[in-house]
Amino acid sequence: MATGPRSSDVHETDPRRAEEHLTGAVRLVHAPRDRFALHLHRIAHGPLALEDVRCSEGTRIRVDEDAGYRVGLPVRGPVRADHHRRELDLGPGRAVVVTPFEQVAMTTRDDTHVVIVRIEPDALEDALEALLGRTVARPLRLRPSTVPGTAGGSAWTSVVRSVGAPGPDPAAVLANPLSAEPLYAAVLVGLLHLTEHPEREALDAPVPSWGPHPIREGLDLIEAHPELPLTATSLAARAGLSVLALQGCWRRHRDVLPRDDVDRVRMARAHRDLESHRPDETTVDAVARSWGFPPRAFSAAYGSRFGRPPAQTLRGPAYA
Repeated sequence: MATGPRSSDVHETDPRRAEEHLTGAVRLVHAPRDRFALHLHRIAHGPLALEDVRCSEGTRIRVDEDAGYRVGLPVRGPVRADHHRRELDLGPGRAVVVTPFEQVAMTTRDDTHVVIVRIEPDALEDALEALLGRTVARPLRLRPSTVPGTAGGSAWTSVVRSVGAPGPDPAAVLANPLSAEPLYAAVLVGLLHLTEHPEREALDAPVPSWGPHPIREGLDLIEAHPELPLTATSLAARAGLSVLALQGCWRRHRDVLPRDDVDRVRMARAHRDLESHRPDETTVDAVARSWGFPPRAFSAAYGSRFGRPPAQTLRGPAYA
Protein backbone atom coordinates (compact mmCIF):
# COMPACT_ATOMS: atom_id res chain seq x y z
CA MET A 1 0.00 0.00 0.00
CA ALA A 2 1.44 3.39 -1.04
CA THR A 3 2.30 5.81 1.74
CA GLY A 4 2.14 9.58 1.64
CA PRO A 5 5.02 12.03 1.77
CA ARG A 6 7.16 11.87 4.91
CA SER A 7 8.30 15.20 6.29
CA SER A 8 10.01 16.49 9.42
CA ASP A 9 11.28 19.78 10.80
CA VAL A 10 14.18 20.34 13.17
CA HIS A 11 15.52 23.42 14.92
CA GLU A 12 18.61 22.64 16.97
CA THR A 13 21.30 24.71 18.70
CA ASP A 14 23.39 21.79 19.96
CA PRO A 15 25.68 20.43 17.17
CA ARG A 16 25.71 16.94 18.68
CA ARG A 17 21.95 16.68 18.80
CA ALA A 18 21.68 18.34 15.38
CA GLU A 19 23.65 15.52 13.79
CA GLU A 20 21.20 12.98 15.18
CA HIS A 21 18.51 14.50 12.98
CA LEU A 22 20.56 14.30 9.79
CA THR A 23 20.30 11.28 7.52
CA GLY A 24 22.82 8.47 7.84
CA ALA A 25 24.92 9.70 4.91
CA VAL A 26 25.24 13.30 6.20
CA ARG A 27 27.56 14.24 9.05
CA LEU A 28 28.55 17.51 10.72
CA VAL A 29 32.34 17.25 10.62
CA HIS A 30 32.81 20.58 12.35
CA ALA A 31 30.35 23.08 13.76
CA PRO A 32 31.02 26.04 16.09
CA ARG A 33 29.53 25.74 19.55
CA ASP A 34 28.82 29.44 20.08
CA ARG A 35 25.57 30.73 18.61
CA PHE A 36 25.17 27.61 16.44
CA ALA A 37 21.70 26.99 15.01
CA LEU A 38 20.58 24.43 12.47
CA HIS A 39 17.20 24.55 10.74
CA LEU A 40 16.36 21.40 8.80
CA HIS A 41 13.24 20.61 6.81
CA ARG A 42 13.07 17.17 5.16
CA ILE A 43 10.48 15.74 2.80
CA ALA A 44 10.64 12.40 1.01
CA HIS A 45 8.32 10.58 -1.35
CA GLY A 46 8.72 8.39 -4.40
CA PRO A 47 12.23 8.59 -5.87
CA LEU A 48 13.07 11.93 -4.24
CA ALA A 49 14.13 13.19 -0.84
CA LEU A 50 14.95 16.84 -0.19
CA GLU A 51 16.60 18.46 2.79
CA ASP A 52 16.42 22.22 3.24
CA VAL A 53 19.38 23.04 5.53
CA ARG A 54 20.04 26.45 7.06
CA CYS A 55 23.07 27.07 9.31
CA SER A 56 23.62 30.23 11.33
CA GLU A 57 27.42 29.85 11.36
CA GLY A 58 30.13 28.24 9.28
CA THR A 59 29.78 24.46 9.28
CA ARG A 60 31.47 21.56 7.53
CA ILE A 61 29.02 18.93 6.25
CA ARG A 62 30.17 15.59 4.90
CA VAL A 63 27.90 13.67 2.55
CA ASP A 64 29.14 10.09 2.76
CA GLU A 65 29.01 7.36 0.15
CA ASP A 66 25.44 6.47 -0.70
CA ALA A 67 23.66 4.31 -3.25
CA GLY A 68 21.73 7.26 -4.71
CA TYR A 69 22.52 10.46 -6.56
CA ARG A 70 22.86 13.63 -4.54
CA VAL A 71 22.85 17.31 -5.50
CA GLY A 72 24.08 20.00 -3.12
CA LEU A 73 22.39 23.23 -4.20
CA PRO A 74 23.45 26.43 -2.41
CA VAL A 75 20.62 28.93 -2.11
CA ARG A 76 22.43 31.59 -0.08
CA GLY A 77 26.09 32.11 0.72
CA PRO A 78 29.25 30.67 -0.81
CA VAL A 79 30.05 26.99 -0.25
CA ARG A 80 33.34 25.16 -0.78
CA ALA A 81 33.01 21.53 -1.84
CA ASP A 82 35.77 18.91 -1.72
CA HIS A 83 35.05 16.17 -4.25
CA HIS A 84 37.56 13.57 -5.51
CA ARG A 85 40.43 15.77 -4.24
CA ARG A 86 39.06 18.69 -6.25
CA GLU A 87 37.94 21.93 -4.64
CA LEU A 88 34.79 23.43 -6.13
CA ASP A 89 33.58 26.94 -5.35
CA LEU A 90 29.81 26.80 -5.20
CA GLY A 91 27.07 29.30 -4.61
CA PRO A 92 23.65 30.30 -5.91
CA GLY A 93 23.82 29.21 -9.55
CA ARG A 94 26.41 26.48 -9.10
CA ALA A 95 25.78 23.10 -7.46
CA VAL A 96 27.72 19.93 -6.77
CA VAL A 97 26.40 16.63 -8.18
CA VAL A 98 27.49 13.36 -6.58
CA THR A 99 27.29 10.00 -8.32
CA PRO A 100 26.38 6.88 -6.25
CA PHE A 101 29.13 5.63 -3.92
CA GLU A 102 31.04 8.91 -3.98
CA GLN A 103 31.73 11.24 -1.06
CA VAL A 104 31.71 15.02 -0.90
CA ALA A 105 32.33 17.51 1.90
CA MET A 106 30.85 21.02 1.92
CA THR A 107 32.16 23.91 3.99
CA THR A 108 29.69 26.74 4.56
CA ARG A 109 30.07 30.25 5.88
CA ASP A 110 27.78 32.13 8.23
CA ASP A 111 24.07 32.27 7.42
CA THR A 112 24.15 29.63 4.71
CA HIS A 113 21.17 27.98 3.06
CA VAL A 114 21.70 24.71 1.14
CA VAL A 115 19.22 22.27 -0.40
CA ILE A 116 20.33 18.65 -0.68
CA VAL A 117 18.46 16.56 -3.24
CA ARG A 118 18.58 12.77 -3.07
CA ILE A 119 17.51 10.57 -5.97
CA GLU A 120 16.99 6.84 -5.63
CA PRO A 121 19.67 4.71 -7.38
CA ASP A 122 17.70 3.56 -10.43
CA ALA A 123 15.36 6.50 -10.87
CA LEU A 124 17.73 8.72 -12.85
CA GLU A 125 18.89 5.92 -15.15
CA ASP A 126 15.29 4.78 -15.70
CA ALA A 127 14.36 8.33 -16.73
CA LEU A 128 17.32 8.49 -19.13
CA GLU A 129 16.49 5.12 -20.68
CA ALA A 130 12.88 6.22 -21.19
CA LEU A 131 14.08 9.40 -22.90
CA LEU A 132 16.44 7.55 -25.25
CA GLY A 133 14.52 4.31 -25.69
CA ARG A 134 17.54 2.12 -24.91
CA THR A 135 19.63 0.92 -22.00
CA VAL A 136 22.44 3.01 -20.49
CA ALA A 137 25.44 2.17 -18.30
CA ARG A 138 24.74 2.17 -14.56
CA PRO A 139 25.52 4.08 -12.48
CA LEU A 140 25.46 7.14 -14.71
CA ARG A 141 28.66 9.10 -14.20
CA LEU A 142 27.68 12.73 -13.74
CA ARG A 143 30.27 15.49 -13.75
CA PRO A 144 30.79 16.89 -10.25
CA SER A 145 29.24 20.29 -10.88
CA THR A 146 26.50 21.97 -12.84
CA VAL A 147 25.44 25.55 -13.46
CA PRO A 148 21.72 26.06 -12.83
CA GLY A 149 22.02 29.80 -13.59
CA THR A 150 20.66 29.30 -17.12
CA ALA A 151 16.96 29.67 -17.86
CA GLY A 152 16.46 25.91 -17.67
CA GLY A 153 18.60 25.69 -14.56
CA SER A 154 16.69 28.47 -12.83
CA ALA A 155 13.43 26.67 -13.57
CA TRP A 156 14.87 23.43 -12.21
CA THR A 157 16.05 25.18 -9.06
CA SER A 158 12.60 26.73 -8.57
CA VAL A 159 10.93 23.31 -8.84
CA VAL A 160 13.35 21.79 -6.33
CA ARG A 161 12.94 24.62 -3.86
CA SER A 162 9.14 24.57 -4.15
CA VAL A 163 9.10 20.89 -3.25
CA GLY A 164 11.58 21.23 -0.41
CA ALA A 165 10.02 24.31 1.15
CA PRO A 166 8.36 23.92 4.56
CA GLY A 167 4.57 24.01 4.63
CA PRO A 168 1.54 21.92 3.65
CA ASP A 169 1.56 22.68 -0.10
CA PRO A 170 4.60 20.54 -1.10
CA ALA A 171 3.21 17.55 0.80
CA ALA A 172 -0.17 18.00 -0.91
CA VAL A 173 1.51 18.13 -4.32
CA LEU A 174 3.48 14.94 -3.67
CA ALA A 175 0.48 13.13 -2.21
CA ASN A 176 -1.46 13.43 -5.49
CA PRO A 177 -0.04 11.30 -8.36
CA LEU A 178 -1.48 13.76 -10.91
CA SER A 179 0.85 16.48 -9.65
CA ALA A 180 3.65 14.28 -8.23
CA GLU A 181 4.50 12.34 -11.41
CA PRO A 182 5.13 15.45 -13.57
CA LEU A 183 7.16 16.92 -10.73
CA TYR A 184 9.40 13.84 -10.52
CA ALA A 185 9.88 14.02 -14.28
CA ALA A 186 10.77 17.73 -14.10
CA VAL A 187 13.45 17.07 -11.48
CA LEU A 188 14.95 13.96 -13.11
CA VAL A 189 14.82 15.08 -16.74
CA GLY A 190 15.90 18.59 -15.83
CA LEU A 191 18.99 17.28 -14.03
CA LEU A 192 19.87 15.06 -17.01
CA HIS A 193 19.75 18.09 -19.31
CA LEU A 194 21.73 20.33 -16.94
CA THR A 195 24.69 18.06 -16.18
CA GLU A 196 27.45 16.57 -18.29
CA HIS A 197 27.45 12.77 -18.57
CA PRO A 198 28.28 10.12 -21.20
CA GLU A 199 24.77 10.30 -22.74
CA ARG A 200 24.48 14.08 -22.75
CA GLU A 201 24.93 14.50 -26.54
CA ALA A 202 22.36 11.78 -27.21
CA LEU A 203 19.70 13.90 -25.51
CA ASP A 204 20.19 16.63 -28.15
CA ALA A 205 20.58 14.30 -31.14
CA PRO A 206 17.83 14.15 -33.81
CA VAL A 207 15.23 11.41 -33.30
CA PRO A 208 13.15 9.57 -35.94
CA SER A 209 9.87 11.18 -36.92
CA TRP A 210 6.66 9.11 -36.82
CA GLY A 211 3.19 9.40 -38.25
CA PRO A 212 0.14 10.61 -36.30
CA HIS A 213 -1.11 7.18 -35.15
CA PRO A 214 0.67 7.20 -31.73
CA ILE A 215 -0.65 10.73 -31.19
CA ARG A 216 -4.24 9.74 -31.91
CA GLU A 217 -4.04 6.86 -29.45
CA GLY A 218 -2.46 9.09 -26.83
CA LEU A 219 -5.11 11.78 -27.28
CA ASP A 220 -7.88 9.20 -26.98
CA LEU A 221 -6.41 8.05 -23.66
CA ILE A 222 -6.03 11.61 -22.37
CA GLU A 223 -9.61 12.49 -23.29
CA ALA A 224 -11.03 9.28 -21.79
CA HIS A 225 -8.97 9.10 -18.60
CA PRO A 226 -7.48 12.44 -17.53
CA GLU A 227 -7.73 11.22 -13.93
CA LEU A 228 -4.78 8.89 -14.55
CA PRO A 229 -1.21 10.08 -13.75
CA LEU A 230 -0.41 10.57 -17.45
CA THR A 231 3.10 11.70 -18.31
CA ALA A 232 5.24 11.74 -21.44
CA THR A 233 6.97 8.63 -20.05
CA SER A 234 3.76 6.63 -19.58
CA LEU A 235 2.35 7.74 -22.95
CA ALA A 236 5.61 6.87 -24.71
CA ALA A 237 5.67 3.43 -23.08
CA ARG A 238 2.13 2.72 -24.33
CA ALA A 239 3.09 3.85 -27.84
CA GLY A 240 6.29 1.81 -27.85
CA LEU A 241 8.42 4.91 -28.46
CA SER A 242 11.12 6.73 -26.57
CA VAL A 243 10.02 9.88 -24.75
CA LEU A 244 12.08 12.04 -27.11
CA ALA A 245 10.51 10.38 -30.16
CA LEU A 246 6.99 10.82 -28.78
CA GLN A 247 7.61 14.46 -27.93
CA GLY A 248 9.02 15.10 -31.40
CA CYS A 249 6.01 13.41 -32.95
CA TRP A 250 3.64 15.44 -30.78
CA ARG A 251 5.36 18.67 -31.80
CA ARG A 252 5.17 17.73 -35.48
CA HIS A 253 1.49 16.84 -35.52
CA ARG A 254 0.11 18.95 -32.64
CA ASP A 255 2.64 21.79 -32.29
CA VAL A 256 2.53 21.24 -28.52
CA LEU A 257 3.91 18.69 -26.05
CA PRO A 258 1.92 15.82 -24.47
CA ARG A 259 1.85 17.70 -21.18
CA ASP A 260 0.02 20.60 -22.84
CA ASP A 261 -2.80 18.34 -23.99
CA VAL A 262 -3.03 16.67 -20.57
CA ASP A 263 -3.32 20.10 -18.93
CA ARG A 264 -5.89 21.23 -21.51
CA VAL A 265 -8.21 18.31 -20.83
CA ARG A 266 -7.79 18.49 -17.07
CA MET A 267 -8.48 22.22 -17.11
CA ALA A 268 -11.76 21.52 -18.93
CA ARG A 269 -12.69 18.93 -16.29
CA ALA A 270 -11.83 21.39 -13.52
CA HIS A 271 -14.06 23.97 -15.21
CA ARG A 272 -16.89 21.43 -15.30
CA ASP A 273 -16.39 20.68 -11.58
CA LEU A 274 -16.53 24.38 -10.70
CA GLU A 275 -19.74 24.81 -12.68
CA SER A 276 -21.41 21.80 -11.05
CA HIS A 277 -20.64 22.65 -7.40
CA ARG A 278 -21.71 25.35 -5.01
CA PRO A 279 -19.25 27.41 -2.94
CA ASP A 280 -20.29 25.57 0.23
CA GLU A 281 -19.46 22.21 -1.41
CA THR A 282 -15.88 22.81 -2.55
CA THR A 283 -13.19 25.44 -3.07
CA VAL A 284 -11.15 26.57 -6.04
CA ASP A 285 -7.98 25.25 -4.42
CA ALA A 286 -9.56 21.84 -3.81
CA VAL A 287 -10.66 21.55 -7.45
CA ALA A 288 -7.24 22.69 -8.67
CA ARG A 289 -5.40 20.15 -6.53
CA SER A 290 -7.80 17.35 -7.49
CA TRP A 291 -6.70 17.78 -11.11
CA GLY A 292 -3.01 18.15 -10.31
CA PHE A 293 -2.71 21.95 -10.64
CA PRO A 294 -0.88 24.16 -8.12
CA PRO A 295 -3.60 26.62 -6.98
CA ARG A 296 -1.78 29.83 -7.96
CA ALA A 297 -0.83 28.56 -11.39
CA PHE A 298 -4.34 27.20 -11.85
CA SER A 299 -6.01 30.55 -11.23
CA ALA A 300 -3.78 32.31 -13.75
CA ALA A 301 -4.17 29.59 -16.41
CA TYR A 302 -7.93 29.36 -15.84
CA GLY A 303 -8.34 33.12 -16.23
CA SER A 304 -6.37 33.08 -19.49
CA ARG A 305 -8.51 30.29 -20.93
CA PHE A 306 -12.00 31.19 -19.71
CA GLY A 307 -11.74 34.95 -19.33
CA ARG A 308 -12.73 35.05 -15.67
CA PRO A 309 -11.33 33.87 -12.34
CA PRO A 310 -12.29 30.36 -11.21
CA ALA A 311 -13.96 31.72 -8.06
CA GLN A 312 -16.47 33.51 -10.29
CA THR A 313 -17.39 30.25 -12.00
CA LEU A 314 -17.83 28.53 -8.64
CA ARG A 315 -20.16 31.28 -7.39
CA GLY A 316 -22.44 30.78 -10.39
CA PRO A 317 -23.91 32.72 -13.34
CA ALA A 318 -25.16 35.57 -11.18
CA TYR A 319 -21.56 36.64 -10.59
CA ALA A 320 -20.41 36.23 -14.19
